[in-house]
Amino acid sequence: MPDRLQLPTPPAEPPAASFPVLASLAPVVGAGALWLVTQLSSMLLFALLGPVIAIASLGDGRMQRRRARRREAARFARDCDALDDRIRAAHADEALAIADAHPDARACAEAPANHPHRWRHAAGQPVPVTLGVGAVASSSALDGYPHRQADDVQRRADALRAHAAEVEAPLVVDARLGIGVVAAPGVGDAHARSLVLQVLAQLSPRDVAVVVEADATWAWIDAVPHRVDRQVVDDGVLVRILGDDLEVTIASGPTAERLPRDCRVVVEARLDGVRVGERSCVPALVSTLEAVAAAARLAEAATHAGIGGAAVLPALVPLADLAQDAPGVLPATFLAAPQPLAIDLAVDGPHAVVGGTTGSGKSELLVAWIAALARRHDPADLAVLLVDFKGGASFEALRELRHCVGVVTDLDEHGATRAIESLRAEIRHRERVLHAQGVRSIEQATGLGRLVIVVDEFAAMLHEQPDLLRLFADVASRGRSLGMHLILCTQRPAEAVRDAVLANCGVRISLRVPDDADAIAVTGVPDAARLRLDERGRCVVRIAGHATVHAQSALAEPALLARLVADSQVHAAPRRPWCDPLPARIPIDALPVAREPGGIVLGLVDRPSSQRVDPLVWRPAVDGPLLALGAAASGKSALVDLLATAGADVVRDEESLWDAVHEPIAPGVLAIDDVDALLARLDDEHAHEVAALLARRMREGAGVGHAVALTARRATAAMGQLAPLADTRVLLRLASRQEHALAGGAMDRYDATMPPGAAWVAGERVQLGIADAMAVPRTPQRVAMPRGPLAIVAATLDDVPRGLGATGKPAAPGDVTIGTVGEWEAAWGALDRLRVDRPVLVLGVDDRVARQVLRGAPLSPVLRGERRWMLVGGVASRLA
Repeated sequence: MPDRLQLPTPPAEPPAASFPVLASLAPVVGAGALWLVTQLSSMLLFALLGPVIAIASLGDGRMQRRRARRREAARFARDCDALDDRIRAAHADEALAIADAHPDARACAEAPANHPHRWRHAAGQPVPVTLGVGAVASSSALDGYPHRQADDVQRRADALRAHAAEVEAPLVVDARLGIGVVAAPGVGDAHARSLVLQVLAQLSPRDVAVVVEADATWAWIDAVPHRVDRQVVDDGVLVRILGDDLEVTIASGPTAERLPRDCRVVVEARLDGVRVGERSCVPALVSTLEAVAAAARLAEAATHAGIGGAAVLPALVPLADLAQDAPGVLPATFLAAPQPLAIDLAVDGPHAVVGGTTGSGKSELLVAWIAALARRHDPADLAVLLVDFKGGASFEALRELRHCVGVVTDLDEHGATRAIESLRAEIRHRERVLHAQGVRSIEQATGLGRLVIVVDEFAAMLHEQPDLLRLFADVASRGRSLGMHLILCTQRPAEAVRDAVLANCGVRISLRVPDDADAIAVTGVPDAARLRLDERGRCVVRIAGHATVHAQSALAEPALLARLVADSQVHAAPRRPWCDPLPARIPIDALPVAREPGGIVLGLVDRPSSQRVDPLVWRPAVDGPLLALGAAASGKSALVDLLATAGADVVRDEESLWDAVHEPIAPGVLAIDDVDALLARLDDEHAHEVAALLARRMREGAGVGHAVALTARRATAAMGQLAPLADTRVLLRLASRQEHALAGGAMDRYDATMPPGAAWVAGERVQLGIADAMAVPRTPQRVAMPRGPLAIVAATLDDVPRGLGATGKPAAPGDVTIGTVGEWEAAWGALDRLRVDRPVLVLGVDDRVARQVLRGAPLSPVLRGERRWMLVGGVASRLA
């Protein structure tokens, strides 16, 4: 964007001074007033002061205007000088930017072989070359003065505009127009040589060929990596650079008429100056010796890039054909460039980043690299962790390698979380080993192998697991001494790999990427953005301290991979950075025995942060009441069955629940299955009493060695006083993520696919043991029909069993007094007197109605079937 500068504000013209009317009249009026008062004619002389004051005021005004004009002129001069300085600074920046964007022949000749702008030309774009440095149109522009100003102001403004309009910078033309140099023999060679070098520095050897005269002065051009055809030119110089959609003609002759017709830019040249039309400039020419050196640099760059001449890379390189005999700590040969190229991850790295778009061959390169490492290193010395966030298919052929300690995919969210925690634990483990051995790095340690973490699609992994960025930055900074190495692969390295990680990646490989920014982000040069679609596996490699080279990734054939897997099985597996995931089912007999007295092993707990799987022990006397929440088929009942094998009293119906909570609190475990459903089946009064008594047991049971274990589908309102009393909470699979959160679980830990028995306890993943048989629950307590004097409250007389002995009615009590609800209510007070010394049988009567008759009596026991119960001395019991 051009620089927009503003011309200074023109000098302002000061306003003309007005005539001092009041100041002139004031003495006249004063003199008249004094004469009237004093009647002295001498007072009239004061009137003469009016003209004097008027003349003095006009003179003072003229002086002030002259001073204001001088101040404005000085201010305008200072502003013009400041603007002139700004124009010079803008011109300096503009000239530098043009020179950087369009290096002249000398800059091209002196550029190193791995220069980032080498062969940067894109198809269909101009081919700019610099003729020299001279006055060229500037992008700076001056705004202001829409109308003509005073002569001196206008002259200064015109001078500033003229200064801003032109800048001393490289004069650039498009070589595709054809450039003809009119010069004397020898001088024309020098100019043409400089122009040709600039063009060849932009056009890749694989894209163009050079046709040039066979004269000995042009022998240096044979060393360039481009294909060169020599021909005879009768007079002058003629060079044609030809491509598929490009033709550049550079010619030299003694007159303009001797130049080819396709030279649309005609340059009149001398050794010290060039003129193009109305413009002139000073050229930067190169000698023949400088041209020889520049051609050698171009050839070296082509050799490193694997293009042109004998350095053309093969399209297919079998990994089996590459010998794995390079020395080093962790070498692997999986690249041809054009000779086999070995990369030692421990020495050259310690980490690597691999960029490449879809279809460029990233996965094949990673597989070949891992296979090459496995061919050379035993599992005891090298472990490989594979992370594939593209579904897991990329590394399927390597899964059975003994070196492979795990494959993490985006399909297993819980497994990815375990990987994060386990890798943090692995860092701590390696630090402890080094500290215990008193050494500073893995090279001095014994019994500690290297771990290579390979990530296919690093950006997708960070999107799913953002916490990994901090972990990988930690590994990147400390991995060299700990023996942990990263190989990070992604499609867009410029966006995905942060500086904290990239700064420690000494090995950088870029396959084909979509644009220059991604290519430069990895290797520092844009070459990878120029690779063709059909060049699968072609890459640009940059190793710290070495030149950038082009290479072809080898292909690991299925037969080679199968042989590597088979050969690796004879070795012992390396230490894994984490334990196997918990099994989907754990039989009770497979659980370890509790080492603590009174402890009950409920299952196994996964502790990736400690790289262990430990028994999950519930110590009723210490850990307090237990509440397990889970949906249907989540393993709630299995937990109760497991507790039954440890001697727990199992309750699975509401009648047994009523009996259990009314018994005295005694040592042991009371396990109640589906307590929320049991409470829901009770009426409000019974549910309230059961919940209150159960809460009392949960609060007071620890004092006598009594513990309560509850299971439920959810914490309902009826359990409002029970759930907070559960010190140990087991979250099995719940019906939804919302219920999981309401139960106290973390939202990100919810997993609808958890198998029965899988749960979360205190934020840790556990798998409960599963019993082979269902536990036998306790049976409801019932008493036999009593003999002797009785009082019976029946819904109807048909509910009364026969053969009870002598009977009477409420009005005339006998040994067995029988009455319906209405009859007992009619005989007011009779039932109260009778129940003092005899049992009362309630047969077929609704609880609410019975409580109206048995005033002050306790609640009836919970009854699921026929309503038959007995009240004796304030104690209610079921009848058999």
